Amino acid sequence: MPKYKLLSTEELNQLEEIFVNFLAANSITAQDWERIKATDQKQMNSLIEQFSDVVYEKTLSNVKLLEKRLPNKILMYKIDKDKIILEGLEVVGDSPLDFRHEFNLMDLNSLFTDPNLEVSFIEGRKPYFEEKNKEIFDLMESGAMISQNSALFDALYLLKNDYAEEE
Repeated sequence: MPKYKLLSTEELNQLEEIFVNFLAANSITAQDWERIKATDQKQMNSLIEQFSDVVYEKTLSNVKLLEKRLPNKILMYKIDKDKIILEGLEVVGDSPLDFRHEFNLMDLNSLFTDPNLEVSFIEGRKPYFEEKNKEIFDLMESGAMISQNSALFDALYLLKNDYAEEE
């Protein structure tokens, strides 16, 4: 059983060169691989499982930020050394923004002036209860995507603090 999940055939095809290097590092030639595929399904699956785990481990260990977008909610997860930091925003009502689509940060401010909307912040900090990469993987399996949008994370944090001071 793989630690995370098997890469799909399409993903394996996209990573073909890296997979060839993985096989070579395990002393498996192209000829050996063709023989394994034809005669030893169990060994073939085992090698694909191992490779899948290597790819996921490398990818997950480099994740610094995740984001999950729903029509009325956006969640940003900052991956720290010893914890995950959550900053998010949820809108109740007929919002002009659908967080699944692009928006600019000024649009967020307009949500707070609309009397027909209820806007609330979501925040949290959680230490890792499992292995860090496993928790990142689980967040991704629940719909979070790797993000480079640290400006959005920072904006949510600043907005939360600005509006908390006004209350």
